Amino acid sequence: MVKMISISFDRIGTVAVRQGFSLRLTLFIVFVSLFPEIRTQTSLPGNPILSIIDAKNEGDTVTLTCTSYGGNPLPTLRWYKNTQLVDPGSSPNGNGDGVFTVGSTTATYNNYTFQVSRSDNAVSYICKVNSSLLTSELTRSLRIEVYVPADNPIISGPTAAMALDANKNYNHTCTAANGYPVVNIVWRLGTSFGTSQDLSQGVSGRTFRISESTTTNSDSTLTKVSVLSWTPITADNGNILFCVTTQLTAPGGSVPNITKSTNVLISVQQIPILRILNTSYTIEVGQAVTLGCRIVSALPPATRVSWSRFVNGVYSLVAIDNVRYFGSTVSNPNLTITNVALSDATTYQCSATNNAGTGNSGMTLLTVTGSK
Repeated sequence: MVKMISISFDRIGTVAVRQGFSLRLTLFIVFVSLFPEIRTQTSLPGNPILSIIDAKNEGDTVTLTCTSYGGNPLPTLRWYKNTQLVDPGSSPNGNGDGVFTVGSTTATYNNYTFQVSRSDNAVSYICKVNSSLLTSELTRSLRIEVYVPADNPIISGPTAAMALDANKNYNHTCTAANGYPVVNIVWRLGTSFGTSQDLSQGVSGRTFRISESTTTNSDSTLTKVSVLSWTPITADNGNILFCVTTQLTAPGGSVPNITKSTNVLISVQQIPILRILNTSYTIEVGQAVTLGCRIVSALPPATRVSWSRFVNGVYSLVAIDNVRYFGSTVSNPNLTITNVALSDATTYQCSATNNAGTGNSGMTLLTVTGSK
C-alpha cells in the first residue's frame, strides 16, 4: 500500500506533513518573505521638469525648481551654472532636496534659491538627473533674463567751460554703459528740462544729426553711445543740453522703467559782425566827414573797435588822436575825420574784437575833391 504524503509550506516556511492522501507536493512560497531583495522592482527616473522663470531685475531673489518623477533607486538631482556645480541638494542621501508623492508615484526635487546678478544674464542653468541605472545623465536647462540698470549717462565733448563758436559744427557724445536691456537715449535742448525740445523730433530751421551704436560687454550687458552733431547759434547761449536715458525694468517690478539724465550748459560766442553804413563818401578838402559803422552782433560784446586804411598796398590802423581823427570806440564805432586832406582819400574798413576774435566790415571808399 502506497501512503500518500502531503507536504505544504506555510507563509513563514514551516513544513506540515499529512499522510493518507494521494501523492502531491504543494508549495506555497511567498517570495516577499523568502526573498526580500526583490520586494520591489527597479525603474528609471523621469526626465527633469523645470519651473518657468520670468525676467528678473538684478538683485531679485529667484528659485529654480527641478523635479524628476519615479525612479528606483531614487535619482540624484543637481543644479549647474554652465559647467559649475551650484547646488548638489540638501538631502543627506544626495537625492536633491527631498521627495514627495503624487498618488503612487514618488517625485524627487531640488530647489535652488539665489539673488540674480548681471553675471546670471543669459547663462545656462542646468538640472542633471542621475541614477545607477542610467548610462548618461538626464539634463534640461533654462536661461534667466536679468534686467540690469545702466550706469548714469555721461556727456563728453565740449564742456561748459568751453565757449562754442556760433555757426560752427560740434559733436557731443552721450554714453550709457553696462545695462540690460539697451537704453533709449534722447537729446533735449532748452533753458530748462521742462521747456526743452526733443532734438530727435527736429527743430524748425535747424539740423541736428544723431547717430547711435551699441556694444555687448563681457557680462552680457550693453553699452549705448549716441553722438549729436549740431551747429550752435547765438540763441543757444545759456541753454542746457540734456542727455536723457530710459530703460525698461522686468515685468512686475515696482516701476515700469528707469529714467536718468545728465546735462551740460551751452556757452556760445560769436566774433563781431559789422556793417558799413555807406560804401562811399565824397568830401571837399578841409571839410569833416563821418564814416559810419554799426556792430550788428557780438557775443560776448565787443571790447575794442578800430579802423584801418589802405595805404601803399596794405591796411594800416588809423591812429585816433582826437585832433583830426575821432570815434572808433565800442559806444561810437564811427570814424570822424576833420579838416580832410587829399591824403585821406582811400578805402577804409571798420573792425571790432571780442573774446571770440575780430570781425571786419566791408570796405568804404572816401573820395576827396578840391585842392590843398
